[in-house]
Amino acid sequence: KRLNYTCMFIGGGVGVLLLVLVVILLLLPGTTTTTTPMTTTALPFNCMTMDNPDMWSPAKKTYCCAHGGKGCPKPTTPAPTPPPPTPPKPKPPTQPPLPYDCGAGVANWEAGWSDAKKAWCCAHGGQGCTTPKPTQPYDCNAGFSNWQAGWSDGKKEWCCTHAARGCTPASKVCTLWGDPHIISFDQMDTDKSKAYSFYGDGDFWLVKSSTVSIQGRFEGTKYTEGLAATNQIVVGGAFLHGHKIEVGTLDSGILTIDGQKMIAGFPGSYSGSYSGHGITVTYDDSGEVPDVIPEGNEKRVVHMDLPLDVKVTVFQWKNYLDVQIEMGKQPGQDG
Repeated sequence: KRLNYTCMFIGGGVGVLLLVLVVILLLLPGTTTTTTPMTTTALPFNCMTMDNPDMWSPAKKTYCCAHGGKGCPKPTTPAPTPPPPTPPKPKPPTQPPLPYDCGAGVANWEAGWSDAKKAWCCAHGGQGCTTPKPTQPYDCNAGFSNWQAGWSDGKKEWCCTHAARGCTPASKVCTLWGDPHIISFDQMDTDKSKAYSFYGDGDFWLVKSSTVSIQGRFEGTKYTEGLAATNQIVVGGAFLHGHKIEVGTLDSGILTIDGQKMIAGFPGSYSGSYSGHGITVTYDDSGEVPDVIPEGNEKRVVHMDLPLDVKVTVFQWKNYLDVQIEMGKQPGQDG
């Protein structure tokens, strides 16, 4: 059997060629693959902690704000804009100097000031006025020692109001009744059991003062069984400016002023003015009697309204009188 060496040579040559190619390929420089091991880099700050970011350090706040939005500075509220400064108040305008000094030379203004200064100071300060001040209607010092009898009612009223002078004193009452019993001005009440009794005949003062004078006449009567009773009274003195009023019993018919009959009939009245002082007398049956109406008598009452607020009431009976006197205390009064 014959071997085919041609195929062997061809196959061996191909194998050698392939081997050469493999060697060449192995000797050629090729791409080197390098495997790098994985490494982990630690962060400088942990921004996920649960503590208060306000407590972090400035570096952590800066880092965490840049990488996680935490720890960033809180926005601050801008300070309010201050108000504009208050403009200074304008200075008041300078007053022009006064043309006159009204305090200078005032002690001798009438002789020392010019007419122009007098006029200006009178208008602007009430000084240097040449118009006289209004005078008072009354001089409350003039005649004060005899004011009750000497002053008019108008002066008394004005001076009492404006100077507490000439004021009418508080009134008190003196009462005489019967044979007679007397409640004097000094008695504090009208208790008849405290009254005085008087039994003498004659003329006696009921009121005696520098202004008012009232005198009584006392005589015994049948009604009083011979004991003295008031029979007549006379009212006069400086307060009536010399005039005199007399009242007697009904039987006597005496009801006069200065000796002239005042009232012709009953009832009636009389009114007169003397030196500015009024006198009024009324004759009627009004008024409460001090005691009782005597048997067989009609009520007849004489009411005198006189200056100084003196009031005298006389109850006229046939043969005696009951008397009531109301007045304020007079200077030097006795009775």
